[in-house]
Amino acid sequence: MLRTKQARRMILLALAAVLVVVLAAGCGKKKEESSAPGAGGGKTVATYKDGTVTEGEFKKYSTFFGIVQPQTEMYLSIPQLQEQFLREYIGYKVLYKPLADKKLSDEEQKNIDSFYTQVKSQIDADATLKKKVDDAGLKEADIRYFYGMITSIMKDEESKVTDADVKKQFDTTKDDYNMISVRHILISTVDPTTGAEKRKDEDALKIAKEVKAKLDAGGDWKELAKQYSEDEGSKDNGGLYENQQAKGWVQEFKDAANKQEIGKVGDPVQSQFGYHVMKVEKRTPTPFEKLTEADKSGLKQEAASAKLQAFMTTDLPKLITKIDLPQAAAPAGGSNAGTGTNSGTNTDTNKNGATNAGTDKKDDAATNDNKTESK
Repeated sequence: MLRTKQARRMILLALAAVLVVVLAAGCGKKKEESSAPGAGGGKTVATYKDGTVTEGEFKKYSTFFGIVQPQTEMYLSIPQLQEQFLREYIGYKVLYKPLADKKLSDEEQKNIDSFYTQVKSQIDADATLKKKVDDAGLKEADIRYFYGMITSIMKDEESKVTDADVKKQFDTTKDDYNMISVRHILISTVDPTTGAEKRKDEDALKIAKEVKAKLDAGGDWKELAKQYSEDEGSKDNGGLYENQQAKGWVQEFKDAANKQEIGKVGDPVQSQFGYHVMKVEKRTPTPFEKLTEADKSGLKQEAASAKLQAFMTTDLPKLITKIDLPQAAAPAGGSNAGTGTNSGTNTDTNKNGATNAGTDKKDDAATNDNKTESK
């Protein structure tokens, strides 16, 4: 079964899912820099209480983030998302200011060294990526700084999470921890490796309905899964995933596994992979007391992310006074109907945090793209 790593609500929070959580405070070696890389370089693109962001600084940060989250470049081609990304970077700068001069332990320094080693290997192996890094002037010290900034903030936010916060987070997501046995047959619409279209939605749905009809008529799961299913992880096992935690599955599959009537073949369920014909065989809730330490650690991170999100959406707008990003180029042919992409972004923010040039937050649509991996 193709599974999903949990996506973060905001672009910046996605890094917490990509990077290994690193402790970023303590004693020992002092952090290498106390000011943001590229600060003061070029035009000022944002002004906030007690600080500014310049074009050179933002380019370095965007390039760094593009290394650990490759979709960033696509997001930043959309003006609304570019502004959101900039605002969230400002939020990180504000939160990092009281943490920047704390010292690192030897272990923490080793983690940063390890991260940089991986990033350098990635850059050295990709000529296109290396050119982007060179064009942005992104240096080793810059990469270390940005990594330390984000992981320090995440650790600081986690330190504020109480046991009650963890329990509350569980109560709102308890279905994620159900242990489920489910059979399914996947009729793919895309190639899971390349993302290329494999068949039209309507064609996949037609096949899925045929499979359901055969199962309803008493067809054998093992035979039909082997014949029809395109999930390499389960087709040779009668489509069975046994005693799996629901949290790992893509949203649509997870919802069906949690809600579908036990013992009944449900209507085909569409996900990003195609159509699933599913039969839930068993579903057992997991009480809070039975959670693993890994589960509780994940809940703590989720609660910390929620606190960070609350700061970004509630407190941060009151601190930003001006956003002045470069104007985006007009689309070919001069058409700008309904896109807003040639309007540029020049937003003055009043003292109450309301913007004079409104921008819709696109974080749900753009940043909750599930990152998938084959089980």
